[in-house]
Amino acid sequence: MGSKRMCGFFTRMFSAGEVRLPDEVKDLFNRYADADASAMSAEGLRRFLVEVQKEEEAEGKTKAGTIINQIQQRKRPLPKQPHLSLDDFYHFLFSPDLNPPLKTEA
Repeated sequence: MGSKRMCGFFTRMFSAGEVRLPDEVKDLFNRYADADASAMSAEGLRRFLVEVQKEEEAEGKTKAGTIINQIQQRKRPLPKQPHLSLDDFYHFLFSPDLNPPLKTEA
């Protein structure tokens, strides 16, 4: 959000506008979210990690629970059910801490 002094008397606030999530992110979320598509459970995130990001099955199961816990710890108040919203999923995808880039070895 930016501001600009108008006529030297008052400051007007300008908002940057609503951020629009990419359709690809929405499609992935809807594919792995629960049936009502309002939240993604740990099982849905595990399936995403294994099928899309090619994690090992056992590693994906452990990692899914850890990721959801880390994201939910940042929220106040803490949600009652462990799940990811669309915004949480977007945050996970583009977080270098939670979803680091692939390691390439030459």
